[in-house]
Amino acid sequence: MENREHKRASDDQQAHFRSGRFYSVANEWYFCVREKEDQGPFSSKALAEESLITYLMDYESFNTKNIKFDLNKIKIN
Repeated sequence: MENREHKRASDDQQAHFRSGRFYSVANEWYFCVREKEDQGPFSSKALAEESLITYLMDYESFNTKNIKFDLNKIKIN
């Protein structure tokens, strides 16, 4: 995945670059999802990773398109 510039209003107009599902801004961690806005902030990457698993489990429970995830195959880097 290529790096792409992503700005948040709280960045005081400072650009940062991210690649992959997780990124940090001002020592706060976020994860990217296609369905909604990025999720966060979290105080650590480990907490963001745990929250992603919870998010996917919740999404699987409530989705109407019957999308299933194999949580054992999710790669978290």
